[in-house]
Amino acid sequence: MLDGKKIREYRLRLGYTATDVENLTKDSKYLTSISKSYLEELERGDKKNPSLQKVVVLANILCCKLDDLIVH
Repeated sequence: MLDGKKIREYRLRLGYTATDVENLTKDSKYLTSISKSYLEELERGDKKNPSLQKVVVLANILCCKLDDLIVH
């Protein structure tokens, strides 16, 4: 399961706002985008099963490994 607290931690560590992440995911190199509201839902734990593609994009933007965003 995805750990919303870790997503937020990595995002803040990089100094990104949720809007920054949304704008970064709009880059054509990513096959999916993540809206500000969707990211906030992930961070709160309201969204439980994001697609693998979205998690990969988040890991790339947050400069971490997929495993870093998963609850162990």
